[in-house]
Amino acid sequence: MQYLYKISIFSLALLLKTVPQLNGISPDQTGYERYSAVECVARDSFPAESSLFVRRFQESAITVLSNRNEIIPLKELDRGEFLFLGIGNTGAFSCRLSDYLEMPVISYGADPLPLLTLLEDLGDYDRIIAGISATDLPADPDYEKFAEDLINILASRETVILFAGPPSHLAYWKGIEKIDGLMVAGYDNFLAQDLSVQVLFGAAGASGRLDYDAGILFPAGSGISTTGGIRLKYTIPEEVGLDGEELMTGLDSIINAGLSAGAFPGCRVLVAVRGKVIIDEAWGYHTYAGRIAVERHDLYDLASVTKITGPLPMYMKLVDQGLLDLDRPLSYYWDDWKGRLFRRSNKEDLVLRDLLSHQSGIVPYINFWPQSIRNGLYTRRWYNPQKSEKYSLEISNHLFLRNNFRQRVYRTIRRSDLLSHGEYRYSCLPFIISPGVIESIDGRSYTTALYADFYKPLGAATLRYIPRNHFPLHRIVPTEYDTHYRQQLVHGYVHDEAAAVLGGISGNAGLFSTAGDLAKLLQMFLNGGKYGGKRYLSEEVLAEFTSVQFPENNNRRGIGFDKPLLDNNCVSPERAYPCTGASAASYGHGGFTGTFVWMDPEYELLYVFLSNRVHPTRENNLLGRMNIRTNILQLFYEEFEKMQSEEPGCN
Repeated sequence: MQYLYKISIFSLALLLKTVPQLNGISPDQTGYERYSAVECVARDSFPAESSLFVRRFQESAITVLSNRNEIIPLKELDRGEFLFLGIGNTGAFSCRLSDYLEMPVISYGADPLPLLTLLEDLGDYDRIIAGISATDLPADPDYEKFAEDLINILASRETVILFAGPPSHLAYWKGIEKIDGLMVAGYDNFLAQDLSVQVLFGAAGASGRLDYDAGILFPAGSGISTTGGIRLKYTIPEEVGLDGEELMTGLDSIINAGLSAGAFPGCRVLVAVRGKVIIDEAWGYHTYAGRIAVERHDLYDLASVTKITGPLPMYMKLVDQGLLDLDRPLSYYWDDWKGRLFRRSNKEDLVLRDLLSHQSGIVPYINFWPQSIRNGLYTRRWYNPQKSEKYSLEISNHLFLRNNFRQRVYRTIRRSDLLSHGEYRYSCLPFIISPGVIESIDGRSYTTALYADFYKPLGAATLRYIPRNHFPLHRIVPTEYDTHYRQQLVHGYVHDEAAAVLGGISGNAGLFSTAGDLAKLLQMFLNGGKYGGKRYLSEEVLAEFTSVQFPENNNRRGIGFDKPLLDNNCVSPERAYPCTGASAASYGHGGFTGTFVWMDPEYELLYVFLSNRVHPTRENNLLGRMNIRTNILQLFYEEFEKMQSEEPGCN
């Protein structure tokens, strides 16, 4: 690509110095600590065009010098136990690393000599990522001995070293050629460390070559090319031809209007185009009290977005494996719906395609929890303040529901009325029973299958049911103060009551996630079933599930996925759904708590909006009335139109 501007070597050096350093991020001096999310987004302090130039310049300088067994880019993220080891000022390494894979961190500053004692026993950690910031490290005999001893320890494990600083500094690290993977950034600043991690995970490819010798092992010209574009890349809008300043102005305007109106206390927005994350921002606070600001690594209750991120990928996989026929009666797989003597079932003939496309005639929703309450009080029959073998369904703090209430839920669904078949009517009930259906076919527990087949290999550690069992509460955004059922603030527990009485694990709701981890699964959908060099689903099954199933019934839905209105290009902007710019090929889903995701293959667009608009009460529906989520989506379509109109040859 030719640049439309010129820059002198002297000016480039000045620009490189202005790349932001690690403001407020200091390496841990105490040794081992479990990873805690911190912000790693740096605002460039120079114009966007120069910023893009510098990004490309520094990315092109990243050089892979060793790549034994093609360890770079990393694959099989579900294999082994990862550990990040930071030496020197490596905050940017660990920050960007957390976007691809959460892992424990051992980080030391400029005096890392005590590190050797700690590393004598690495325990179960068999995959080590070591980030070295070479600029401030001492050049003395003691340090050279430390470097040699450290290399000997790391060489016993599968290790990749990310070296930030002049390649000539490699001369201090005797034996470094024994390491499986070695990457040199050339520069030691925030951006160089950030981009090194992105090359490590295959978001970008390495093409750098050494300009001069780096010791006797790596002569000038050394360098190994690696694959890029296999995972989401974090960059700036200018890299995909969009105006970052204009986009952020539009985003700020829409979101700040919502914040000012009290539509939600805070939100997260992530947008990727052509596999590149160009917007990854947070606004506002966890609650209106304004005490905890929303951070990029906070978890939100996904509500009905669970439908397309929980049971749906499992259904698609089962179809791929030939274990599930969408046009067979569900009762063939789900024994509970089979009719028997003395137990007739009006759902024995319902097929899964109709159920997941919301036209089976099944009722929209049932409130199950009132069956467990008497005169507004919890009954001993169903509830216990402590967890036990019989009472293991955790509803909220010190409130556990009897296990067999799950059977009551299933029985209530089985006995529910059927409405007219073939008429589009959105229903949660087929998704509520989906974990049980999937378990009956797959043979594993629903959550075990999901984590093993999708979330773990994707590196999506926060895409979880019951997140309070895995993450600190300060990372989980609360939802409603429930005055009906739980009589307390719902925090770290699922908001949806139907999912709550199932212990938080359901197919209609229950999943929590960060925007970044959610985006990995959605980008896999957008990629036709492939992500990180691994195929999860076939292109054919994704094409089927994301296509409109019954347009003759005026039903816009795909299989599980929501779709634009069938006449979306003919209606007014006020009536369009999700917005006027969405192509007929696009798909996604919204959630009651204030979440929304949308994918558009025509534009290679991925959009994630997370909020807790139900805090402190679900009665607040300003988010929907102000069309905030869909107005943001339309903003990007309008930017695409501007970009196309400005291309050469367009009038």
